[in-house]
Parts: sequence; C-alpha cells; structure tokens
Amino acid sequence: MPPTEPEGEVVAEKEKVSILWYRNGLRFHDSESLAEASSDPTTKLLPLFIFDGETPTTKLCKFNKMEFLLECLEDLDVSFAEHGGTLNMVLGKPVEVFTKLSKFFDVVRICFDQDCEAYWLERDNAVRNFCASHKIKIVESIGATLWDPLQVIEANGGFPPLTYSQFCHVSKAVGPPPRPRDDVDLSDVEFIDLATAENLVSDNLTLFPTTPSPEMLGIEKEKDPLWKEKKIYNGGEREALKYYVKRIEHEKTAFLEGTFMPNRKDPDIFNPPKSLSPDLRYGCLSVRKFYWAAMDAWEEVNGRECGTYTIVSQLIWREFFYCMSANNPFYGEMERNPICIDVPWYDIPEQLEAFENGKTGFPFIDAGIRQMRQEGWIHHIVRNALSMFLTRGDLWLNWEPGYELFMNYLIDGDWAVCSGNWMWVSSSAFEKSLNSSFCLDPTVYGWRVDPNGCYVKKYLPELADMPVEYVYSPWKAPLEVQEKAKCIIGKDYPPPMVDHKAASQRNCRNMEELQKLLLARCNMEPDHVRPSDATEVKKFFNLEEREN
Repeated sequence: MPPTEPEGEVVAEKEKVSILWYRNGLRFHDSESLAEASSDPTTKLLPLFIFDGETPTTKLCKFNKMEFLLECLEDLDVSFAEHGGTLNMVLGKPVEVFTKLSKFFDVVRICFDQDCEAYWLERDNAVRNFCASHKIKIVESIGATLWDPLQVIEANGGFPPLTYSQFCHVSKAVGPPPRPRDDVDLSDVEFIDLATAENLVSDNLTLFPTTPSPEMLGIEKEKDPLWKEKKIYNGGEREALKYYVKRIEHEKTAFLEGTFMPNRKDPDIFNPPKSLSPDLRYGCLSVRKFYWAAMDAWEEVNGRECGTYTIVSQLIWREFFYCMSANNPFYGEMERNPICIDVPWYDIPEQLEAFENGKTGFPFIDAGIRQMRQEGWIHHIVRNALSMFLTRGDLWLNWEPGYELFMNYLIDGDWAVCSGNWMWVSSSAFEKSLNSSFCLDPTVYGWRVDPNGCYVKKYLPELADMPVEYVYSPWKAPLEVQEKAKCIIGKDYPPPMVDHKAASQRNCRNMEELQKLLLARCNMEPDHVRPSDATEVKKFFNLEEREN
C-alpha cells in the first residue's frame, strides 16, 4: 500500500533509480560503472554529468579544452539515445544535486569511476558522507588507470614508489591489469530523463535540455585574432576509437620492423591525431583497451609475450604520476608539497608575461605557445622545451604559473601528469636532486626534430620567409637578410629576452649552490622521487642518439 501523510493524503511512491555519475570515463566500452549502474532490474538508470566548475577539467579551462569535453558529452548522449536514454547534464555542486534528486527519487546507488588524484578527495568524501547519511550505496570502479593507485601504494608498504623502476617492480608484483570487460547490454534497461520531472526542475535544479556551449558555461573565445582558437581535435568515444585503431596499426607496423614506440622514435610535432592523450584523459578510450591491444599486437608479431613495460612505457609513466598524486592534495603546488623541492625562483612578472604571450624572441618557444593557445595541444617535445625554458633552463621562474598555463589550454591537461612533468623538468621532483647536468638550448632542440623550421614558420608567420639557417636564431641574420625576409628583429619579431648561454650557466650555479645548501642541511640527499638512471632521463627528453 502506498505511504500516506498523517492527514491521510496518499503520497506517490518514489521511483527507484541508480545514478551513473560521469566525471571521467566518458565512454560505453570497458565501463564497469555502466555495468554496475545498469545491473539492477528493479531500478531505472539515471546517467548524469554535473557541471560544478571543477569536474573533470578543474577550474583551469579555456575554450578548446571545454569544447573538447562538451563534444565528449555530446557523443555520450548520442550513445544513450541509441538505447532509448539520455545523458542528463545539470549545473551545481554534487551534494546539492544529489540532495535534490533524492527528494524526488529513491536513489538506491550512485556509481562512478575512481578519480584517484587527491585533488578530488574533498568532493568525493562529501558525496560519500551524503550517501552514508541517506543510506545510498556507493559503487566506485577503477576505470581511469590500469591499476588502483591505492593498491600499488599498499603493496609498496603504504607509500608511493619513489622511482619509475620501483613502480614497475611493485606493479608487476600486484599483477597484470585486468583486461577490458565486454560491452554492457542495455536492451532491457529503463532510463530516467530529468526533463520530464517537472517537480524536480522547479526545485531549482538547473538542467541543460541539450549539450551546452562553452559560452553558456561562461567560457568565451579569444577576441585577439592572434590567439583565435583553431579546431584541430574532435572529442568523443567514436572519434577516439577511430584514432585508436590507426594507432595500434602504427604500433604493429613498428613491431614488424623490429622497433617500438614509433611516436617517440620518430616524433611528429605536427600531428596531434597520433596522440591519444586527450582521449585517455577524459576516458573516451579505455587505458586497459589500449594497453592490452599493444601487448597483444607485440605477441602476435613476435610469437611471445612482452616481458617488460618497454612498449607501453608512456602509459606506465602516466600510472606512476597518478600513483604519486593519490594521497598528496598539494601535489600541484610547490610550497606545501612534500615531494617538491622549494626552489627560490625569481619573480619577474614581465618575463612571465612575455613567455605566456609567446614573445620570448626564441622561435621554437614562441611557436609552442602559439600552437598551444590556438589549438589546445602540443607534442611532449615542445612541452619539455617550454617547461625547461621557463624554469631552470633560462628564466629561472616558478613552474606553477607554467602548470596553470598548460592546464588552461591543453585539452589533455590533467592534474597528476601535468604537475608531475613540470616538477620533473624543473628539477623540483622526479629528478636527481636539483640536477643541472644538462640544459636544453631552444635554438638547437627544435632543430633536432624539425631541421627545416616548418613548425616555426607555420605558427610564427612573421618568420615564414626567414632562411632556414636563421629560423631558430633570427637575431643572428644580417640586416639585409632580415629585410629580404620582411622580418626586422626588434620590430616585426622580438629579440631574445635572455642570453641563453649566460642564463643557463647562471642557473647551473644556482642549482649547485642550492644543492650544497640542501645536502648540508639534511646531511644526505633528500628522500624525494627521482629517475632510476641517466638513460631514463634521456628517453624522457628525447635526447637519445638518432639513427642515420
């Protein structure tokens, strides 16, 4: 019998629902959360994405990044529509949204993929507390990583492995990552469409009837023509799977040729579709699907299992960074971060501004800034060059503003990997203590991967007619050459903001002095994360000898 109020008025029984809360894992394939949320035939399925100003882009998000996310959500909504459902997109804080939903529905469970980065602990703990007080079951699945970082930490004695090689050792002890699960059968699933819940909508729940635009979320396009966004990368599971098929074919061809990791061996700084990092970032592509496809392709070609992580080392580095960030809420900053050395960087706002606006006078650096701000993606080689130039290479400025710049503009920018890379390159962590054994020369590093200067000329059209021998150091071109190229240094393109040789030598001395001070204070090298050996460093920066 339906429940009644004391006066005898009959109250409608609430519909039982299972909420599938999307944060990452924006896909149908290999989705444990989708399987869990749709497993109970007594409940209806409510797929939900909450725009809370943080998930999953964090608060740092410019137009290209948000547009990519929205395309992922639109693609997911289309997939649900094919099964008679919809992706409900609402605005608000998670606990507030769930509170309103629980007034209207009998929420039986909330299912979601783990966000393992400590950045999300406050949000997720608030939801857990809400569910506990409302007797709602929480089902958290591992979907963004190969292993549960917390399990790796536990297997290592309760703390994260300090080196990449140690991480590899511990993860092997944990065991191979699970293979991707089968697709979920949704043929008998009934869905909830919040647009039909009039009482709920009137309860101040802001529901988007269709996928919103970036402008509706307060994110506008750049008004300066120089920084006008260009559409290069398309988001969504369907696009991700297309790129994935091509990428595995690319990897398999390399295996047949007796090599591996073709994107690192022969880097192509022009071609973002070869990179699957944005698709992995938002979970449009399952990392387990990618990992096992590469491993299986190797075994098919070589007739044996691959006994190491060598062919998937970029995926394992990603896991390492996630593991390091799992229990460290201050991982994305310097001062309060226990694994980051507090380097006394300079504070020169005008130099930071020139860097962020691509006006350093070093073409490879400026081209990288232009591409990132216009297109939302740059190759890891360019990222390394920018990171080192800002920090210990040339300007000796704090890495935190650089991290924020990357997080705002890179469509694949995430907290763990982005912070980890900046700490590594600046020698603040993931590196031998305050290492200054080498420094990237911005006039040479670009030439290694693009000797004809095509990359610079594409993103810095003012240098399009500069002879190739001067394209990475145009200030060295004689005046008549500059005039012929229609690019006068100091007028059409800025002179170099620092003398690289002098600056790098100064920074080397700064590092050595700080290292001595630190070692004297600790009476030993501080116990912080570092590379396993010199070879690892060379691979990270793509400094290995290239084959002729």
